[in-house]
Amino acid sequence: FLLKELDTLRAKNKKLQDKLSEKDKELKTMKLDLELQERATEAKIAEKIAALVEEVYSAQRERDEAVMARLRLANEERDEAFLRVQRLEESLKELENINPEENDMTLQELLNRINNADTGIDILKNGAIILNRIHRTKERKKKIIAEEMNAVIEQRDAALSQ
Repeated sequence: FLLKELDTLRAKNKKLQDKLSEKDKELKTMKLDLELQERATEAKIAEKIAALVEEVYSAQRERDEAVMARLRLANEERDEAFLRVQRLEESLKELENINPEENDMTLQELLNRINNADTGIDILKNGAIILNRIHRTKERKKKIIAEEMNAVIEQRDAALSQ
């Protein structure tokens, strides 16, 4: 009877050991699956990070290109302004060398010359002459007014002192 019971216990023990080894295999399989899932998750995260880094680099390149475009535009505008200043200086030099007969012209004659001008340069020259004459007239008026004011002030001071 004891031998029979020992055999049944051995059989049960064998079944339990088989079951244990099966569960151990299942546990190892589950651990491997979990490790694979973790690696897949890490790969997805790394992929997202790489995409984000690429997007940041792309945005940086676009920003750099925009800055360079703005710098080129600013340089072009600076060059154009410099050329305009040079042209204005040249036209000012030409104005300094104007003929005395142009000084004798009336304003109406200068306006007629502008109306009859064939080129833009002629218009600019005659317009500059008119502007120069207006400026000189204003300056003369200011001088005359200043002199008159000084004379009036002197007269007032003299009257006060008497």
